[in-house]
Parts: sequence; C-alpha cells; structure tokens
Amino acid sequence: MKVLIADDDVTSRKLLRYFIGSLSKYKIVGEAANGEELIHYVTKEKPDLALVDIGMPLLNGMEAVKACKELFPTLQVIFITGHDNYALEAFNVKAVDYILKPIDRNRLYGALERASQVSISLVDKEHSFKKDLMIKQQKNIIFIPLEEIIFIERLDRKSVIHTKNGKFETNEALTSLEGAVDSRFMISHRSYIINVELLTRIEATGQMYKAYFKDYKETARISKHKVDNLQRYKLL
Repeated sequence: MKVLIADDDVTSRKLLRYFIGSLSKYKIVGEAANGEELIHYVTKEKPDLALVDIGMPLLNGMEAVKACKELFPTLQVIFITGHDNYALEAFNVKAVDYILKPIDRNRLYGALERASQVSISLVDKEHSFKKDLMIKQQKNIIFIPLEEIIFIERLDRKSVIHTKNGKFETNEALTSLEGAVDSRFMISHRSYIINVELLTRIEATGQMYKAYFKDYKETARISKHKVDNLQRYKLL
C-alpha cells in the first residue's frame, strides 16, 4: 500500500517514517511539507493513503485533501494534527481517522489497517468514479472533466489544454499531464497528447500527420511512428 506523508514539521515526518518503516505492507512514496506539495505528490504518485497534518503553509491540509479527493475519490486519509477543531470536516471527507498529536503508535497502526481494508474494498469500484484533470493556475486549482479534453498542446513554455468549452493554460509539463489522464489519451507527438475517442480524421502532411476532431476546428499533430499505435483503437 502506497503511503504519502504530509506535515510541515520535520520531526513529525521522521516519527511517522519510523513507525511505518517496520510494516512491510506499507511503502512511503513521498513527503510533503505544505498543502500544494501534497496535491503535487498525490497527482504524481497516486498513493493509496495520505497521512496529513492540517496546519500546513500555503494551503492547509484539509483544503488540500478536499482538492485531492475530487480527483482521486478512493484516496484514504488519516489526519494527524495538533488541531482538535476539524473533526467534523474530517468526517465529511470520509477520513479513516483523526489522530491528535502526540502520535499514539497503536492508534496509528489501527488506522493504517482500517485504511488498508477500505482501499481493498474500493479498488474494484474505482472505474465508476468520474475523473478530472487537476491543473494549477496561479493561486487557483481548476478541475477539467477528461471527457471534455480534445487535446493538450505544448506551446512555448506552457501547456495549452483544448476543451469543448475553451482553452486552459498551465505551466505543468506535458509528461506530468500525461500521468494525470487515462487510457483514452495518447502522446501523438512530442508536443501533443490527443483524446483518441474524439479523433475523426487523420491527414498526411509531409513527414507529419494532422489530427482532426469532432466539432473542433483546430488540429493536433501525430508523428509518423505514432500512427501505428492508433491501429489498436481501430481508427485507421
């Protein structure tokens, strides 16, 4: 089970690493020191469980968890905090437990086991949840339904997300966005990720191919060596 630790206190993170290190079924995949880093690691590593402090800088742990749960509803959360006034909100985001510091080892181990059992029971249902692409724009976090994304284009130093409802720009790299979309998308070119389900026509143009999409005027590019990959979608 993949675990992410999010706490701005170095000592607390070290203690959690020590407690979890003796349990073979859990693997720590990252550590965050603030709410924004928590969102970043959840998007990148897709952990099964996050151990989260609430009083973190930039974005507090509760708000960061709410954002993460929008994108990954099966993410299990255990709050480990010095604040006792967020218990109701923790219940509303379906947290496994709300542990006050100082950390009690037995209480933590019990919460870890419950999270493990819940994660196992949810894994078969994961496909039924609606998935969104989460991007950051300055201080805002935007959620874009995957079915609305036509293609993503790397332009200058930004990634432009073409959707049925307009364009969105983000500083996130194309490789990062690739990991946040699902199997209906493929990298068609070093500067493009396309939604294969919305692809209507491919046109050869020199050493490249143009990709046309349903009800959308702009086109994307497909590299010559990527065309063969489209055969598995029965589009050629």
